[in-house]
This record gives sequence, structure tokens and C-alpha cells, in this order.
Amino acid sequence: MPRLRHLLALLAIGCASPALACDCVRLDPAFPHFEEDLDRIAAFYPVAAEGVVEAAGPYAWRFRPTHEYRGAGKPSYRLELLSDCSLDPIEMKKLIGKRVFLLLSRGTGGDSYEAQRCVNLQAAPVEAAIRARVEASCTSR
Repeated sequence: MPRLRHLLALLAIGCASPALACDCVRLDPAFPHFEEDLDRIAAFYPVAAEGVVEAAGPYAWRFRPTHEYRGAGKPSYRLELLSDCSLDPIEMKKLIGKRVFLLLSRGTGGDSYEAQRCVNLQAAPVEAAIRARVEASCTSR
């Protein structure tokens, strides 16, 4: 009987814990819903830009757009690890000083943004398709 109680306790703890995985759509041009996924991505992200990533703290970065397709027209955006969907710190550190294309989602409070791993740093053909869809759906600055 004590064994059953321990099992039930572990099960209850597991069920009460938040999900720790990001629910990403796999972006593959060979998949039948790829075009629809591109449409949803192009419509969802409030910032789409090419720019340079800079360090702004141990777990924070600054993204300075050089070409903004969509966004608030800010000189820079503060990037933070806001969820389990964020690009991880190792990937972000690799981007410092490099020109990249990023889609950013807005944080729930303050003036922070997130670069989500589900749509950023994709294979070249996927990134080109995302960029083309975003560019077709908005006026670049």
C-alpha cells in the first residue's frame, strides 16, 4: 500500500507541474500545410527585421534592426528569455555581432521581446520562405 501512495504522489506532482516543452510547428516545405503555416507566422509576429544582436546582460540581448519589415520602428528591441520557446542563451550568444533575420513576439509586460526558436534560425530555404511571406504581407522600412 505505501508503494501505491508513493506512485500516486509522484503522479500528482507530475500532473501539477507546468509543461516544459515548447509546442512548435515543424516547418518543412514538403509538408502539406507549409503554406498555411507561413501565412500564420507572417500574420502573428509584430516585429520582423534584419539586424544585429548585441549583449545587454547575462540573459538579455539588444536587437538593432538595419532593415525592418514590420515593427514599432524602434532603434533597438530588448530580447529576453521569456518562455520555454525562447532561443536558448547559447544560441543567442552565437548571434552576437552577426546580421540575422528575426521574428520577435512581445513580452507580457514592460518593453521586452522574445525571439522564439520555433520560427527563428531555420534552415535557409525555410527562412527564405518566411522572409518572402513577411515581406509580401507588409511595407518595409
